[in-house]
Amino acid sequence: MSPAIALVVGALVVAWLAPALLERAVGRVRDPVAVLLAWWGSLAAVLLTFAAGVVLLLTPVNSVEAWAGHLAHHCWLAVRHGRLPVHDELLGVAGMVGGAVLTTRCVVVALRQWRAQRESRQAHQDLVTLLGETLTPECEPVLCVPHGAPLAYSVGGRRGLLVVSAGVLRLPAAQRAAVLCHERAHLRGRHHLIVALAEVLAAAAPWAPLTRRAPRAMRLLVELCADAVAARACGAPAVRAALIALNGAPHPAPALPMAAADVPTRLRRLHTKAADYPTSARVALPLAAVFAPALVSAVTAIMFCG
Repeated sequence: MSPAIALVVGALVVAWLAPALLERAVGRVRDPVAVLLAWWGSLAAVLLTFAAGVVLLLTPVNSVEAWAGHLAHHCWLAVRHGRLPVHDELLGVAGMVGGAVLTTRCVVVALRQWRAQRESRQAHQDLVTLLGETLTPECEPVLCVPHGAPLAYSVGGRRGLLVVSAGVLRLPAAQRAAVLCHERAHLRGRHHLIVALAEVLAAAAPWAPLTRRAPRAMRLLVELCADAVAARACGAPAVRAALIALNGAPHPAPALPMAAADVPTRLRRLHTKAADYPTSARVALPLAAVFAPALVSAVTAIMFCG
C-alpha cells in the first residue's frame, strides 16, 4: 500500500472511530477545555491528513510542471483511447473533487449561517429596544426583557449580546451573578463561533461521524467550560441552583442559553469539587487526537505493505 493511500485510510478511520472515544472522554476527563481542544485537533488532523494523502496521490512526480504534464497526458489518453489513469491518480482525482465539493459547501453554509445570525442578532437588538432596557451599556451589554420566567442567553457578534428576563433579576444574588458570569464566559470565550464552525462542518460533511456529531458535543463542552468559569467565580452551589431555576427556559436557535445542553450531565459534574486542571492533561489529550490519523496511517501502511 502506498503512503498516500495509507494517509487517506488513516483519516477516514479516525473520522469514523474518534467521535465515540471523544464523547466517552467528556465523562472521564475533568477538564472540558482538554476535550474541546481534542475535538478540534481531531477535526484539523483528519482534514489535513486526508488533504496530504490526496496531494501525494496527485503528485507522483517531483516538480509541479512535470505533474501537470503527467496529469494532462493521462487525461488525453482517457479521452482519446479510453485508457484510464493508474489507480493512485484516479483516487487522487476523486479525492480532489471531494475536497473541492467539501470546501465549496463549507463556504456556502458559512455565509448562509453568518447572514442568518447577523439578522437574528439585529432582530434581538430591535426587540429589546422596543420592549426592554439596557442594564449595562459597557462592552458586554446586558439587556433585560419583561418576562416573568427566568431566562438568559447570549448571542455572539463583534460586541456580543447578553439577554436576561426580569425573572432572572428576581433570583438570589448568587444565582444571578452565576447566570451573568456563565453567559459572559460564552462571549469572552468565543463559544458561539466554536459552535458555528462545528455546525458548518456538519452541514458540509454530514456523512462523517466526526463532523456530524461535532455540533452537539461542542454545545455541551462550551457549556461545561462556562460552568467551570462561573463555579470558580461564584461557587458551584450557585451555578447548580441557577441551572435548575432556568432549566427548560425558551431561547432563540443561534443563542447559547444558560440551561439547554444536557443539564443532568452538567449538574453531576458540578457536584464534584472544582480544581485547577493540570497543564499536562490539557496538552496530552489534544496531542493524542492530533497524531491519531498519522499513527493509524503508519499502522495501515505497515500491515498492508506487501
